[in-house]
Amino acid sequence: MGSKYEFLESIKFVHDYDFDPVGFQIYLVGREEPGLSEMEMGEPGVEYRQATRFIKNLDILTNIDPARAILVSMKSCGGDVHEGMAIYDAIMAAPNPVTIVSYTHARSMTSIILQAANKRILMPSSYFMFHAGDYSFEGTTKQFHTYAEFSKKTFDDTMCSLYAERMKYTVGSKMATWKEERIIKWLHDEMDKKEDVYLTAVEAVNLGFADEIFSSWDTIYDYTDQQLGIK
Repeated sequence: MGSKYEFLESIKFVHDYDFDPVGFQIYLVGREEPGLSEMEMGEPGVEYRQATRFIKNLDILTNIDPARAILVSMKSCGGDVHEGMAIYDAIMAAPNPVTIVSYTHARSMTSIILQAANKRILMPSSYFMFHAGDYSFEGTTKQFHTYAEFSKKTFDDTMCSLYAERMKYTVGSKMATWKEERIIKWLHDEMDKKEDVYLTAVEAVNLGFADEIFSSWDTIYDYTDQQLGIK
């Protein structure tokens, strides 16, 4: 009876709060906006509600058991850079080892969030995309230039460094023998040529943007010493 109750409670938590305290799993997914028609309804990206909900769920699991591995099932098209970095920082600060399994795509901001995990797994049919970001702004000319300068610094100094650090230290990565400065230059060169750089799951793993392509649930918590030393 107790087992059945726990199972039903876990289903409720998954659908109402996007996490499973029994299975130690968090779902990093968007929530549909009420009142929108099917034509208006697209995949919600990372925004403040999603980030706040994720951080709360992560804190709950960490307080339950700070040593148990956490699985994050991620299905998001990207979104706000600042809210995405809040999620990234929360994962990096968690004492638990974290595995992220990415469905559909790890692109834009969610390609950065993926880098926070001890183990980064892409589903076979998913893809990876990185770019300098899309920005919209309202304000004075001076405010625009100030924000544009800040945004450029954020990507140049932070985002590319986050990619490069993981790519360099991914065993088997094409970039494993490269210096960080060379990887960052490669990232910029690719974006200058293509703006949005799309990679298959296989290409992303070969370059070090992810650790592996999903093959079995039995191994998602098998970490190497190097992966455990990420945080």
